[in-house]
Amino acid sequence: MTLLIALLVITFGSLFHPFQTEKLPEKGVPLMRSFTPADYDHKGKIWDIDSAPNGITYMASDKGLLEYDGKNWNSYSGSDGITRSVVVVNDTLIYTGSDLDFGVWKRNKYNKFEYTSLYPFKEELNAINEEFWNIHVHSDKVLFISSNNVYVYKDDNLTKIPTPSDIKHSFHILGSTYFVDEMGGVFQLQDLSIKTLFYFEEYSNLTIVGMYDDEDENLIVVTQNAGLFEINDGQLVPINNSVSEDLKKANVFSFERIGSSYLAFGTILNGVYITDSNGSLIHHINKNKGLQNSTILSLHYSKNGKLWLGMDYGVSYLDLNNKYTFIYDYEGTFGTAYSAILENGTFYLGTNQGLYTAQWTQLNNNNEVFEFDLVQGTEGQVWSLKLIEDQIWVSHDRGLFTINDGNLNKVSGRNGVWSIEQYKNYLLAGTYNGILIFKKNDSKWVYQRQMELIKGSTNQLLVDSSGVLWVNIPNFGVIRSKLDEELYPENREIFESDQFKGIEHYLENGNNGIHVVTDEYRYEYVKSQRSFREYSIDQFRNQIQDQLLRSASPSDLNKNYKFYPIYNGFALKQINHEDSVTSNKHEIVFRGITSFNNEVTKDVYNGAEVSHRLNNLHIEVIVPNEENVLYQFWTETTEEWSDWKSQNNFDIVGISYGTHTIRARAMVEGNITEEISFNYRVAPPWYLSWYALIVYVMLTAGLIYLLYLLLDRSLAKQRLHLLKNQKKTMREQHVRFEQQLKRVEQQKLKAENDNLKAELKNKTIELAAKAKESDEKNKVLKQLKAKLNKIEENPASLKRNMAGIKQIVETNIGSGDNTFEIQIDELHQDFFDKLREEFPDLTRYDLRLCAYIRIGFDSKEISDLLNIKPSSVYISRSRLRKKLNIETDKDLHSYLNSI
Repeated sequence: MTLLIALLVITFGSLFHPFQTEKLPEKGVPLMRSFTPADYDHKGKIWDIDSAPNGITYMASDKGLLEYDGKNWNSYSGSDGITRSVVVVNDTLIYTGSDLDFGVWKRNKYNKFEYTSLYPFKEELNAINEEFWNIHVHSDKVLFISSNNVYVYKDDNLTKIPTPSDIKHSFHILGSTYFVDEMGGVFQLQDLSIKTLFYFEEYSNLTIVGMYDDEDENLIVVTQNAGLFEINDGQLVPINNSVSEDLKKANVFSFERIGSSYLAFGTILNGVYITDSNGSLIHHINKNKGLQNSTILSLHYSKNGKLWLGMDYGVSYLDLNNKYTFIYDYEGTFGTAYSAILENGTFYLGTNQGLYTAQWTQLNNNNEVFEFDLVQGTEGQVWSLKLIEDQIWVSHDRGLFTINDGNLNKVSGRNGVWSIEQYKNYLLAGTYNGILIFKKNDSKWVYQRQMELIKGSTNQLLVDSSGVLWVNIPNFGVIRSKLDEELYPENREIFESDQFKGIEHYLENGNNGIHVVTDEYRYEYVKSQRSFREYSIDQFRNQIQDQLLRSASPSDLNKNYKFYPIYNGFALKQINHEDSVTSNKHEIVFRGITSFNNEVTKDVYNGAEVSHRLNNLHIEVIVPNEENVLYQFWTETTEEWSDWKSQNNFDIVGISYGTHTIRARAMVEGNITEEISFNYRVAPPWYLSWYALIVYVMLTAGLIYLLYLLLDRSLAKQRLHLLKNQKKTMREQHVRFEQQLKRVEQQKLKAENDNLKAELKNKTIELAAKAKESDEKNKVLKQLKAKLNKIEENPASLKRNMAGIKQIVETNIGSGDNTFEIQIDELHQDFFDKLREEFPDLTRYDLRLCAYIRIGFDSKEISDLLNIKPSSVYISRSRLRKKLNIETDKDLHSYLNSI
């Protein structure tokens, strides 16, 4: 069932597999990357290559299975013999064939492949050496093919089908599997049996190395040294074209289709040929053009546009999907390129050896070599080329020159001209020391003077869209200046080189303004702030960033191509080139997760538990076999995505206990991939584990019980001791209580005695008042009696004595009132003293009113005592409240009694 699902994925996936290619660029050699045997641990020759849907490449080598993801090589050991063939079903399932063995590879939870042999006859066929050079997957079956047998693997069962003769090669085309034997016979597998189709009687000695179908579904045969043939009614018909003739001489060993429009032929003697479907040669790449070896043992075209070449020495790939092609000077023909111009079909190339020319068509890669001719008189360093008014200007170490009709003319004898720039009606030439100014006079450019204020080696001059001059001076910095009508630099802005991190800063005039670029950062000039904004170079990294010659600048050749100076040659970028694989969807994958500390490193799988002693993680992801990829990582610690970096690995240190998630994503050519996630758990130390917690609970319970027993025993002792203390305390308390009771009785008796004394005092005062009152009354009565006696003795004196009687009565009435007041004053003397102390503004009338209120007289009674109206009493009480600062809601009687 697993195999069936995998095969369905391959079958239906191939229906949508983007193998349709656009037109390949013909100038120069496609981007090539080469690996020596040392890079993949000397695993020997590469006999077959295939790639997984996620882009990882797998190779059958002398010493096992190789895996390459774009950065790292991995090797896996399976069978003992040389691995001859490999077929990748998906990212986790691979089949390989080798000497006297074939089997299946499955990826384990640690992201590593493990091998299981499917070949059942190892011990039985010691005398026969079956080599499995071909594996084909179709429908629900896998075919392992040797020269003598076909093994059909289906539903975990293996069926052996003997071949009628020795099979030299097999091919899977249009849903059918074809076999070719050493006698030129063609066979087909039908219903688990091999049927003969026809024999090539006339060409029985041909060695067929490839077979494919053309646009009309005709079968085309690729031979080793007889060129190309078409199968027509069971007969081989030679295909006569230039490529077929070249292949006869080159000795073809391997073949691969590149989409539906191109073909690749790997040869033994002369590298690889790439043609279109009509047989026109597009690329011929051999050792002269950069290959490590001209013997191509295997070819494979991956979905991301890379053509892999397994060679007699090393492995290379050609990135046919890349916009850049390259011409390197492997033989020292022209040197290191600095500048180029394309004019009227002639390609002008300025290098460190001089000025070279070549016809534009000579840069096509179907030529055996790239040929360049030196322009006589230009020997030396050419720094830059510029086309101004249909003239080619050459900035040279020996001065400034022009090229007219192939002739070299010297304009300035000043040595060391870096570059030239047109400014209005002038030409500005940057030299080893300042800027030269030229002005046109009668169709000739005439030197005028050197520009003021700008000195030093000015290796770059740029004029931006607003007419501002920019000057780059190595080891000094960048100058921005407006030029007046006399070309005097006004309002100079100087940005010293130490403002720009990195080395070898240079100027670029981009679509959004002026940039300063170093090997680490890119800086954009912000006019409103009159300063540069810093960006990481990773955000602007192009596919040949590491190869660029930093002391020279790219330039446009025409609307289709752009020139890039690189070390030991130059690159061409096809501006309107669309990717060869237009619908390729990039995929990011985890390549390895390891937990580590200072001493130990351990592989981790998705969902694994990590020891607390290894709570540091190293994570590595990749978009397989893609260049210029930027990566981001997300962790729960930061809860945000990291900055975009070209670095594809990430370390997390000191992870806390618990379950965590890592997420990653990538950006390829501005497109962000779907994110992937990795889950793991950091285990707590043993003393925080669940079983340790159970032990802790049990120990705690035992300790609590022990403490309970000890406490109970202690409490019993304490209770006994407490009872003794209580008895002793009760006896002492009884004694103290009796003594206290005596003191209370004594105090009570003393208080009663004091009260009696006070009451006696009060009664004494009251008796004195009464006695005085009685004495006064007796006096009055005696006076009245005397007056009455006089009236009896002399009735005529009644009227005169009556006035005296009235006076006596009135006098004694007042004396009676005064007596009551004196009594009140004497009884409340202490109370009056306290009131005067707190409220010195109180009058004698106020004090008596306080005494009456304190005694409990109401307003009517007070008015009778004071002989005033009740309303006057109310007014007096209100005034008294104000003097005593008493609020209206507070009882005056209670307040006075509290004093």
